[in-house]
Amino acid sequence: MSRFLDHVAPTPPRVLLGGVVAVAFGALLLWQTFMPTTYLYQSPGPALSVVELNGEPVVELTNFDGETYPSETSLLMTTVSTFGNPDESVIGAAAVQALLDNDKNLLPVRAVYGPDVTNDEVRTSSAAMMEASQIDAVLAGYGQAGIEIPVTLTVAGFAEDSYAIGRLEPGDELVALSRSGADRSEPATFRELRDYLAEIEPGTELTVTVMRGGQERETTFATLPSPEGEGSLLGITVMSRPAPGAPGANVSLENVGGPSAGHIFALRIYDLLTEDSIGGDAVVAGTGTVAADGTVGPIGGIEHKLVGARRAGAEYFLAPVSNCTDVVGNGVAGLQVIAVGSLDDSVAALESIKDGETDGLPSCD
Repeated sequence: MSRFLDHVAPTPPRVLLGGVVAVAFGALLLWQTFMPTTYLYQSPGPALSVVELNGEPVVELTNFDGETYPSETSLLMTTVSTFGNPDESVIGAAAVQALLDNDKNLLPVRAVYGPDVTNDEVRTSSAAMMEASQIDAVLAGYGQAGIEIPVTLTVAGFAEDSYAIGRLEPGDELVALSRSGADRSEPATFRELRDYLAEIEPGTELTVTVMRGGQERETTFATLPSPEGEGSLLGITVMSRPAPGAPGANVSLENVGGPSAGHIFALRIYDLLTEDSIGGDAVVAGTGTVAADGTVGPIGGIEHKLVGARRAGAEYFLAPVSNCTDVVGNGVAGLQVIAVGSLDDSVAALESIKDGETDGLPSCD
């Protein structure tokens, strides 16, 4: 044996050093694979039925004594799944996987959330937006069916140039409005408030009665011009809530937050209140915020929602027209994307789907 050992050359120092470096580099890569990063990623979430889930209705009308109607239309709300949050980013392996997956978007955590935002704050905010979207969906859905819901109108904020600043306070409940020499108006719905102001000339001094701390208070200030060119604005942001005992709806969904399902919730409420199936037997997905007056607004992550909708079997997708720039280039084969700006647009589109006349529907192309 010694004869062979005498002929074994010693390992050069450079080779030894290279081996040590390689092992160290591999260990570093392995360590980074399981270490947190500063990134999160988003991907297509599930498309959930707002008709029935696990054998139970998702949307149920409350305090409503009128007739409701069954429907064969499958309405799906769409979601985005987010992995990572302000308190906990994804690990290196997940970040690399997301970077290589076309269905996932890798994003810096602080590009999505502010530097001081916590996950608890995100959850609270998301739940509050979901609740507000359901309130607007109730008002919009019933309103689309021709049923006006009495509401409480609460001051939520002010325009920069509002004469109401210093006279009204956030949380004030709007009770009545009157101008000199005219009868007092007590708007019971947002539509009644809007219609009243549409007849008021800009700069008119209005006496506004609010409920604050259990007592009525009066104040007088001038109205602002409406950007639509006719009528006035109070210069305040108003939050509408169904009055106690008014018709409403309960939505049974867990682990879903944000405002982007309001549009589909409103359509489901309208479908329950009207005869026949809103879209025949089609599977229709969609997204978008909804205002009490039926305006459909933009949301984020629509490219993921299109993928989730098609995976769930949807053939049609109702997209806010203001999201069209996000849709272009992100279309999904087999899914017709229809651009809508209001519940009127959505109902008209669904009627065309039911009649099999979809070629002329507005799209984002």
